[in-house]
Amino acid sequence: MSTGDTDSTAVLDAVRGSLDGVVMSTPVSQIVAAGRAHRRRRRLIKSAGGLAAVTALALAVPALDRSSTAPPEKRLSPQAGSAHVTVAFTLASHTDGTIHVTWNKNRYFQDHAGLQRALRHAGFPVLIKEGVFCRGPRDDGSLDPSGVGPGVARVMKGERKGNDTVAFVFTPSAMPAGKQLFIGYLSPSQLAVTHGNPGSVERLVSTGVPLTCTTQAPEPNPR
Repeated sequence: MSTGDTDSTAVLDAVRGSLDGVVMSTPVSQIVAAGRAHRRRRRLIKSAGGLAAVTALALAVPALDRSSTAPPEKRLSPQAGSAHVTVAFTLASHTDGTIHVTWNKNRYFQDHAGLQRALRHAGFPVLIKEGVFCRGPRDDGSLDPSGVGPGVARVMKGERKGNDTVAFVFTPSAMPAGKQLFIGYLSPSQLAVTHGNPGSVERLVSTGVPLTCTTQAPEPNPR
């Protein structure tokens, strides 16, 4: 006899004993059977609830770990404390007015158009290109060995993260009037020449004027 059968017999005996002398139109065995059916239904509901929770978790996880072929997230939000997440980067607007962008190193050179769109939507003026490097007629075109021009450090700063993470903090309020940040990522062929150092050009350029752009990459910076 199984444990379930033993429990049912004990319940049946108890019910019978408690109802001695009472006249009932429904047999006790039918009442006990109904009780067992009720317990089975409760177990099924609990099992279904657990399955639903596991299914929801399984559906939520891929949303945080999209494949490289998935389109970038289109939801942009400039409010402080909000975040914009894509395959290539995470952008978060902080309450102090700064914008924090974090990349995995392997994806640092992906989704330039998405980064430009997200930064502009968050209130930071920026122009991003790949393989070409632009400046206005009166802009200072000088670069340091890392490919960074004058004034960039006030509006864009690196942030120390883990070994596999690249992070920058952008400060819209520090941008001079009539200026925007230009980011020029080196193309694969240009990176082969510089060996990845520098891997990009950052400078402040004028807005509202024609820009002169060239494919001439900065000189390699020996480590």
